[in-house]
Amino acid sequence: MVIFGLGGYEYEKTETDNWLYDNFIVPFNMEVKYRFDPFELELNKTLVPVSEDKVIPIMNDVKSIWIEPYRALVGDAFIKTFSPKKYVLVGSPEYNDETITLGQAEGGKKIVLFRMNWYNTDVKDDAEKQEQLELIQSMMKTVHHEFAHVLHQTVLYPEEYMNITPSGYTSQWNNVDSEEALEKGFISSYACASPDEDFVEMISRILVYGREAFDAQVEEASALYAKKSLQYDPAKALRDKESIVISYLKSVWNIDLYDPAPGVKGLETLVQEAIQNAVNKTN
Repeated sequence: MVIFGLGGYEYEKTETDNWLYDNFIVPFNMEVKYRFDPFELELNKTLVPVSEDKVIPIMNDVKSIWIEPYRALVGDAFIKTFSPKKYVLVGSPEYNDETITLGQAEGGKKIVLFRMNWYNTDVKDDAEKQEQLELIQSMMKTVHHEFAHVLHQTVLYPEEYMNITPSGYTSQWNNVDSEEALEKGFISSYACASPDEDFVEMISRILVYGREAFDAQVEEASALYAKKSLQYDPAKALRDKESIVISYLKSVWNIDLYDPAPGVKGLETLVQEAIQNAVNKTN
């Protein structure tokens, strides 16, 4: 524990601590910190601790939407070997000059999830249900994004991926809006940051927002190509990236991104079902 002054900081274990011990420390050797520790965060930011009553529901969603789908396809050893070992939960967003930070990660070892006090444990109507869905999607996009980094840092994706849209990468990705990114053949603005970010954005967004949403983006990209004089077909670029992602996950990790056969679920289906269950269970 953090040492304040010359003494230690002691506390009585709660039901939350026992649940985290049984569900994360024992099976996966993962630490989940929810008691406020400023040294896990930016010291020049004003942040708020997460409410303890939200910790178990949040981490139960992390487990069901991230851990369980991978476990179902490739087993416990995969998660134990490659998973980040620390989660830090923060109640508020991290506010910047013009943006807010919703999640951070450090080298595939630690993930920080912000604005967790916005998590609703008592959804009452469709409007609140939609807000909860968007929050869960944002939270889990961060988790799947960072885990995909761990995978490609362990075994790199094919070099040909970097050559599909090489002219579109920019350090000024935050000045690229979503439509401009799509015109260039990217699934999101952040995907324009580098080939690595592009690759993990493809995986995380397909998983969290679903195959149908990605197909809709491809159709929109195709319409933009027909409407404007673009350098290349962005729809084809997206499909080429998707094809490499599918092949990489299968050949390297033996993971099917999509359902490989009728009645057999792929990773995207398992994640989508878990997200819907997480949203519906709060009613």
